[in-house]
Amino acid sequence: MSLSPMALPRIAAAVLGMVAGSASIAAETPSALVPPDPYSQILPDSPVQLEPLHLRTLVDSCMFYKRSVSIELRERTITITHEPDPLRLCVAPGRFEPVDIALGAYPAGDYQVEVYASGQRSPWLRLPFRVSGIGTIAVFPPPPRPIANYSGLWGNAQESGWGLTLEQGGLHQLFGTLYVFDRSRQPQWYTLQAGRWENETRWTGLVVKSEGPPWINPDYPSDGARFTSVGTATLDFSVESAREGHASFRYTIDGTTVEKSISRQRIR
Repeated sequence: MSLSPMALPRIAAAVLGMVAGSASIAAETPSALVPPDPYSQILPDSPVQLEPLHLRTLVDSCMFYKRSVSIELRERTITITHEPDPLRLCVAPGRFEPVDIALGAYPAGDYQVEVYASGQRSPWLRLPFRVSGIGTIAVFPPPPRPIANYSGLWGNAQESGWGLTLEQGGLHQLFGTLYVFDRSRQPQWYTLQAGRWENETRWTGLVVKSEGPPWINPDYPSDGARFTSVGTATLDFSVESAREGHASFRYTIDGTTVEKSISRQRIR
């Protein structure tokens, strides 16, 4: 069967219907190409302000070329555009497959995501969502909380081999993983948890040692891990002139105290 050049754009447009549920489908997309149950969603569920988000949806594996995806923000609409794979001629629907697309982090408010195929004026997906603000505790004075996010990989560029990974949640809880070497030059890792913010830039919590079954065991028993508090840790992110992106890290493990100057490692 031969196809005229005029028929190809119509076939390509017909392949673009890929979502259902709360997402709206462009009028030119045949409903027969829509997956049978809702799938598109913003994750994580019930996002809060400045929490990293991504879109999970189903796409046609032929018409959706992942390397062509671009994202921009137009007022409160996040616009995603994509093109078909230039090395494939999509004359029939391809296999549906799930994809995750990073959207970034946003202040509290109402937003929507629109996904466009190259050359289309109507989106094949329009998905509204809300980012909630963070409630405050009705006490005076209110408890301190950070106004910046310190998540990331931290360490000292002059001291390779050890480091600190921090994850700060939308509700300002901080969790850290510290990986170092002991006096016998053997690797050890600890977690930083159960802490509190003393002010907007200073956090103090516990250092916890975890032990468990060997990783090569085929089955991991539910009661196989043991957790022991072995000290405390303090992180001070106070901004100093000419030292942006640096912090002071003081921790005590089994009675020995160490103080380090660390910086956030930027991974592009």
